[in-house]
Amino acid sequence: MTTIAIPGGANPEIREAITKAKQKFGSKIDFTIYDVEDNGAGDYHFVACSPETVISTAVKSVATGEAQILMKGIVQTHDLLKEVLKKEYDLRQQKLLSHVAMIHLPQMDRPILLTDSGMNIAPDVEQLVQIADNAITTAQKIGIEEPKVALLSSAEIFNPKMPSSVLAKEVTEQMQDRRATVYGPLSLDLALSKEAVAHKHFTGPIAGDADVLVVPTIDTGNVLYKSLLLFGQAVMGGTIVGTKVPIVLTSRSDSAESKLLSLEFAMKQLGGEEHE
Repeated sequence: MTTIAIPGGANPEIREAITKAKQKFGSKIDFTIYDVEDNGAGDYHFVACSPETVISTAVKSVATGEAQILMKGIVQTHDLLKEVLKKEYDLRQQKLLSHVAMIHLPQMDRPILLTDSGMNIAPDVEQLVQIADNAITTAQKIGIEEPKVALLSSAEIFNPKMPSSVLAKEVTEQMQDRRATVYGPLSLDLALSKEAVAHKHFTGPIAGDADVLVVPTIDTGNVLYKSLLLFGQAVMGGTIVGTKVPIVLTSRSDSAESKLLSLEFAMKQLGGEEHE
C-alpha cells in the first residue's frame, strides 16, 4: 500500500480528491491528513497538529518511511519545500529540485512530460542539465527506459543571437553520455509532430517523437502548460522531483481529474514498489 501524507489537508477540496482517489485506486492507496482540526469525515487518517508543526510532522512521516508520497494541502509551497530541504530529513536526492508535469493530449496516443514550468525561473546551462537529468530519471521510473528529451527553442537551427538556442546547444553537448537522447535546439512542432517533420524535411535524433519537453525558462513553460490546458483539452498532473519521495503540488483551481493524474504520476514514480 502507498501512503500519502497531506499537510493542511483538512478542507473540502482535498477530501473530495481523497474520495475520488480511493474510488479509483482502492486498497492500493491510503491517506494521512496533518492539520489543526478536522471538521469533516472521510476514508483517511487524521493527525492533529499545532499550526507550527503541521508541515514538519507530515514531512517527518515521509522521511521515516511512514508515508511514501508528500501531497501539498492548504499550506504555502515555499514553507513546504523549505521544510523538505532541511538536512535532518535527508530527503534531497539531487542538487536541484524541479517540476515535471505529465500531459495527456487527446491528439496523442501517449503521455509526454514537460519540465520546468513551475519552479526554476531562468536556468543556466548547469541548472538546465540538472532539470533534464531529473526528467530523464522520472521518465525511466514510469517506464520510458530511454527517453527522447527535446530542448525547446523557437527554431531547430542554431542561432547564436537567441539565448534559448545557445542554451539548448550547450546542454546537448554536455549530455551525450546519458541513457537518453537529449537534443536541441528544437521547435515544438518538430518535437511532437511527424507531419511537421515530413513537411520541413527535418532529420535529427528527435523527429516528432519526443517523450520529454524541456523549456528554457519558466515563462515559456507556464505559457505552454496553460495553453495546452485551456485550448488543447489536455489533462495534466505534476510533481516536484529531485527528492527521495515525489511531492504532489495541487491548487484549488485544479480539476479532480488533474489531482488524480498527479497522484497516479507520483505513484508510478515509486517504481512499482509495494508498501505494506
